[in-house]
Amino acid sequence: MLTRAEVARTIGRVLGEGRPLEAERIGVGEERAALPAAGPPPVCADGIVAAHRAMEAEPEPVVPGFEALVGRPARTFRQWVEDRLAAAR
Repeated sequence: MLTRAEVARTIGRVLGEGRPLEAERIGVGEERAALPAAGPPPVCADGIVAAHRAMEAEPEPVVPGFEALVGRPARTFRQWVEDRLAAAR
């Protein structure tokens, strides 16, 4: 599982605009306060924050079998970002 810092770095590299992106860790209170502006209703904030913290503490392992399940190899996160960027342009 990628960390938020790795996700930010990958997106920055794909964008390639000469400025690296960095993830900034914020506190639980800041995250909870920012969530409503991102879309979810305030009643969901505690659950979302708890899920984020749990994923950071104990990330889910990468499991084998993706190719057998969907019939193609898995793509990297970088490939996914490149695909999304191409679709947005």
